[in-house]
Amino acid sequence: MPLLLLCIFAVVQFSLAYLGDRAAQAAAREASRVARVGGGTPQALAAARARGAVYAATVGKGVLLDPQVQVVVVGPDQVRATVVGTAIQVAPGVPMPRITQTVQGPVEIFRPDTP
Repeated sequence: MPLLLLCIFAVVQFSLAYLGDRAAQAAAREASRVARVGGGTPQALAAARARGAVYAATVGKGVLLDPQVQVVVVGPDQVRATVVGTAIQVAPGVPMPRITQTVQGPVEIFRPDTP
């Protein structure tokens, strides 16, 4: 019976870590999208950080603890969003690793048609 309970706790813990990882990835993707659409300006980066934090708190509620969102401009036309947090812990005494997800993409720029 103890071995069965240990297996159940391990499966539940792994599942919660996986859900936390997916929530962090979704928040990083949303923050990156906001920064890319905003053109990579300082105002867009601040809005992206705020949107990523709200998204992580909403989507990751209960599975992603203490999410931290960082959005930076990489190079002349790239934006990178990183979300770091910790998965919720079920079994006491089992430390959970930090979850880190990064999404990078080009800044979207409007280019009018040329005749």
